[in-house]
Amino acid sequence: MKQLLTLTLVFTLWLGAGFRQRGKHLLLGLLLIFGYGGAASAEGLAVSCARNSGYYQFFDTATIEIGKDSAVGDVLGPWINSYNSTAWNCTPNSAYQQPVQFSVQGYPPYTTRNTIVVDGQTYMLYNTTVKTGLGYIVRWRYTLNGKTTNWQPLTIGTGGQQTHPESITVNYSGNRFYLGVDAQVRFVKTTTGLTAGAIPLFDPIYLRHLETYNGIALPGDLTYMIAQFKSGGTIASGGTCTTPNVNVDLPEASVGQFNGVGSVAGRKAFELAFNQCPAGLASIGYSFAATTQVLDAANGVVAPNATSSAGGVGIQLLRGNNLPVTFGTIYLLDNYNSSAKANYRVPMQAGLFQVGNAVTAGTANTAITFTLNYK
Repeated sequence: MKQLLTLTLVFTLWLGAGFRQRGKHLLLGLLLIFGYGGAASAEGLAVSCARNSGYYQFFDTATIEIGKDSAVGDVLGPWINSYNSTAWNCTPNSAYQQPVQFSVQGYPPYTTRNTIVVDGQTYMLYNTTVKTGLGYIVRWRYTLNGKTTNWQPLTIGTGGQQTHPESITVNYSGNRFYLGVDAQVRFVKTTTGLTAGAIPLFDPIYLRHLETYNGIALPGDLTYMIAQFKSGGTIASGGTCTTPNVNVDLPEASVGQFNGVGSVAGRKAFELAFNQCPAGLASIGYSFAATTQVLDAANGVVAPNATSSAGGVGIQLLRGNNLPVTFGTIYLLDNYNSSAKANYRVPMQAGLFQVGNAVTAGTANTAITFTLNYK
């Protein structure tokens, strides 16, 4: 008579006691105000550049969640943008018709803390000074004659002028042109004292054009731009996903399907659901923990529980890419979109994995805990 091995994997999602509390988030609801324009002026030798519309360009309104698992030194939320494609209006001087090299310099008005690495690039971390425990990193780029440079991290100390390493050549044509500049800011938790409350106005970076003609560098000292956060932002609480329990009934497997330690059978695909996940976090992660003995850590295999009767097998948990999970490792929700509240699905697989020399028929059950991590 053919022997059958029936496996039922009872898979539960567990948020843990710490996840009953709502996280905190940083809400940057910015009010519309008008920047001070001042008298128009222009600077330059071969090319004269003036502000196109006042001193200020403003960062987008944004909601930043402070994840309840965020630690000191963690970035908070996504990059926040200040785009200005027509920052300066530039007029060539017909008396100087040799090529001109253009760049844009960044200037940090606030005190420094230390350098940090984000997405593989090194940044200087600056204090906002307007909110305890809230720091920031900043980067900038510029656009000229249809060419846009790469983002450049600001790394210089307070009061210094850092020149973007890329320059763009402008050949004389007699035609006016615009020099645009963009800035992006990302907040960083700098102390455990970061609490709820208002965020006053502050200016993360000053920007000025730099013209080089025949080896002479002429910075736009009097025509700098200020990328500014307007007042009105607040820090508030909130921000978790809802995650329903998942029960996975694996298909029956024959003892004859196993041919040695490491052979597999009875796999089944399923999904984890992340519902109503908040916008504005830097990341959402998830990790797995076994409730029974881990039999083979490299292959994500755990032992059946005490009520199981099958022998010689463990239960294997894999991610959707067929790679075994590593228990205790935090995996990022790769498609998380920080701009909107949304639902997500994570593909998974589970199945039987031979761990002993002989497999005997019976049942195999287990439970695996699932924990979310918000930053």
